[in-house]
Formats: sequence, structure tokens, C-alpha cells
Amino acid sequence: MFEALAGAIMAMKVHFNQMKYPVMKRQDRAVAETIYKNEIDKVGESEKYEKSKMPESGYMTVAEYEAKSRAKTKKEINGKLLSEAEMPKDENMVYIPQKKFKLVKYNDPVGSPELSLPRKLNFDRQINAQGIVSGDYTKLVYPAVYYYAQSDCTSCDLFLINLDSTLSNVEKVKKANILNREEKPLISTSKDIDTKFVFRTLTPIDFSSDNTKLVVKEKIGYRHDGIWRTDLWVYDFEKREAVKLPQVRDAIVNYWANAGGVDFDEKRWDIYPMGFDANDENRVVLCAYAYTGDVPKFLGTWSIDVDGENSRLESLTGSSFPVSVIGYRLEQDAEVIPASEVEFEAKRAKELEKEKEKEAKKAENFEKGIKKLEYERKIHRMDMETMMKINERKEYLKQTKKKSADGFTGD
Repeated sequence: MFEALAGAIMAMKVHFNQMKYPVMKRQDRAVAETIYKNEIDKVGESEKYEKSKMPESGYMTVAEYEAKSRAKTKKEINGKLLSEAEMPKDENMVYIPQKKFKLVKYNDPVGSPELSLPRKLNFDRQINAQGIVSGDYTKLVYPAVYYYAQSDCTSCDLFLINLDSTLSNVEKVKKANILNREEKPLISTSKDIDTKFVFRTLTPIDFSSDNTKLVVKEKIGYRHDGIWRTDLWVYDFEKREAVKLPQVRDAIVNYWANAGGVDFDEKRWDIYPMGFDANDENRVVLCAYAYTGDVPKFLGTWSIDVDGENSRLESLTGSSFPVSVIGYRLEQDAEVIPASEVEFEAKRAKELEKEKEKEAKKAENFEKGIKKLEYERKIHRMDMETMMKINERKEYLKQTKKKSADGFTGD
């Protein structure tokens, strides 16, 4: 019924538009067909143009419907919800002291970053630990720890979030969201959950001075027995690859086996990564300790290059060694944001919102003007092409009539 009504309306529009052509032109069959076809095409373009001005509705083609009904990923859905979320507005809201944040050095004192596993991990099954921000404020790296209740053990992934360059340094970190993280982790621990009570964690230590590399420590231990060992990792952002450096542990074992006859298979010992060498960004500095009594025995300050090809003993007398401190972490300031600053920011936000609405309206009107201009040009072009065909037909008939009058036969 609706299709028949739409067809009747279109026929009426075409018939009405044909009236503007002279009757003498419409009497010729070829001319009438050309006019009729042009008017049908024009009505179709007119409906398409009018439809483009209206808000989206169920009136769409099969192709449009299939494009709109495409399944969306969880990340796309969450991203849309996040982008469309709005804070409730209350004009009567009074000033509430707001926390103030600042960026402080992450690896200070050197070698101090540690990853603790709170009890809430057993209930939440996953926690995102505090991240480290690169020295150029372009990226944030954070560990995600997973808990497996069936074997009471943990594993860990290290993820990267690229920060928004349009914000201030503090706002970059505050607004960093895991929805914007890179899908593939930089480094991952083993996901083996067959051994009960084993924990594996990744803790970023620091960036290199040129922010192209990151040193990370992996701790493996037993929930009821403490740390078993610490492994050293270096991630290269330019090569986009992670390299594990077990060679320095082997060098420490070999040195003390030859120098003091110590069998580390019978002793508990470990390494403590400190960061990158302040004088050579391609070397990582670490300290080693043996637990042979009440007081841990210092096994020296060591370094290894980022490719794991050259382990070196730096000092046996102390752990003081020049280490670069590059990365930052977000910390709550002792002060709060003053009421005047909050009010100014709120006022400025309203002004920006109004400016944004004006720009959006201006852009919408400009787009409407472009659509209208394109539609009018297309209709004009269609009319011009139709008139050219009519004139060609008229010239053809004129020549045919002339040949007939001169005694020639023609079609």
C-alpha cells in the first residue's frame, strides 16, 4: 500500500515538472522520453537530498542497515560509553576541596620501585598497578596482575598507553585510560597455573635517558617461602621487542665460584636492578646480595649491556654508582586545589562548551550549505544535459525535414 502511494506521488511530481517544457517539444516521442527520464532522476535526487537533511531513522537501504548492525567489539562499546559520559550538572553545588596531583621521580631512590600484592587481588582477580611515565611524557607503562584462585598463584603483563599530547603533563597521566592501551603487552610472565602458590610479577624500574628503552624486573617466588629469583628485562620501543638478560646472573655465579669457591646452588641470593648507567644509556646497573646469615652479604655492583653480551663487575666495595633517574609517577600533593581555581576552571569550561557548540553549529550549517550547493549543481547539470539532448533531437529533425524537402529520403 505504502509503495503504491509513494509511486503515485512520484508520478504526480514528474507529471507536474514536465509541464515547464513546451508542448511542441513534448509531442516528439524521443524528447518526451528524455524529459520523463530526467524528471524521474531529479525526483530521486530531490528525495535523497531531503533525506540527508533529516536525522537518522529506520528509513534506510539494506546496505546501510547492514553497516549499522555490524557487531561491535567490547573496546568500541566501552570507548563510546566513555566518550558520551557526562558529569551531572548541579548549579547549586558548593565548593568541595579537590585533590591536587603532581609528578615526581619514579625511581628515587634508585632501585626502590616495588610491586606489592594487596589482599584485594584475591577478590578482584586483577589489579592494575601504578605506572611509570617516560621522561618526555609521551607514554605510560603499567603492570596488570592476575590472580588464579584454583591454584592460588599469579601472573603479570606489562602494557603501554600512549599519552594525549594536547594535555598538560599532569592531565596526560590523570586521563590515561586502559581502554586506550596497546592490545599486545610489552612483556608477559608465564601463565602456567599448574604449580600452586607461585607468584610472578613485573615491575618497571626506569626509562633510558633517550626514552627509547625500559628496564624491568621480573620476580618469581613462592607465596609461603618468599622470592626465588629476580630476572632482568629490557624493552626497546624502537625495535618493539623485549630482551631477557640472564647472562648477568651467570656472570655473578661464575665470578664468586672462582673467586671465593661459593656454590650458589646451596645459597639463596638475588639481584636488585637499579636503572640505566648515567654515563652509558646502553648499560643496566644492578646490585647482588647473598643471604648467608642475619646480614645479607654484598656481592658487588654489576652492569650489563642491553644486548646481554657484556656483563661487568663495577665495584665490590659499595652500591653507590651513577644511575640515571628519568621516569615519573603521579603522586597526590599535600595541598588541595583552591576554590578560586576551581571556580575559574568551571567558568572557563562553560565558555569552552559554548564555543564548541557554536563551532559545531557553524560546521553543521556549512555542511548543509555544501550539500545544497552540490544538489543544485547536480540538478542544473541534469537539466543542461537534457536540453542538449533535446536540441540535438531538434537539429536532427530539422535536417531530416530539409533532406525530405530536397527530394532525399530519410529516417
